[in-house]
Amino acid sequence: MTMAVWQFVLDLVPASSARIAGATAARMRREQLDEIRLGFSSTDADVLFARLGTLLPEKNSWSASLRIWGDEKTDDIQVFFDGQVIEDIQFRLNVADLSLHLVGGICGLARHFDCILATRDGAILLPNREAVVRTIMQSRAMKFVREPQRFLEEAIRLDRDGA
Repeated sequence: MTMAVWQFVLDLVPASSARIAGATAARMRREQLDEIRLGFSSTDADVLFARLGTLLPEKNSWSASLRIWGDEKTDDIQVFFDGQVIEDIQFRLNVADLSLHLVGGICGLARHFDCILATRDGAILLPNREAVVRTIMQSRAMKFVREPQRFLEEAIRLDRDGA
């Protein structure tokens, strides 16, 4: 799925997958993150879905391999499946109207399942509200929200320059 320019995206990743020699990595390559399996049991999945339902309302999905909570144009949570196995969990946050309650809920969920959060460019975040909000405030999505015209002009310039 694509995201809106005003959305900041986080992936749920098992903390054990981001540990190197006992320390949590600061950054991982996208290819590394895409290879990680969540390993949720069916009991874990039931708890996960119940907790997601407390964060945002579930809506009908357009695919049997995807469950969605929230609104795809603002805040949403997407759970992708490979058969019956949870393959990926993605949180998309509307930075134009950032919900600290939702950020806190996502962090609590990550801690409950001993997970960390990864940005789309591979930055690894410990699941605490301060770290997530600090990263969001420095994101491209926030730059767009703060100054959309300047953001778009810069994107056009970079496109022309081939960067």
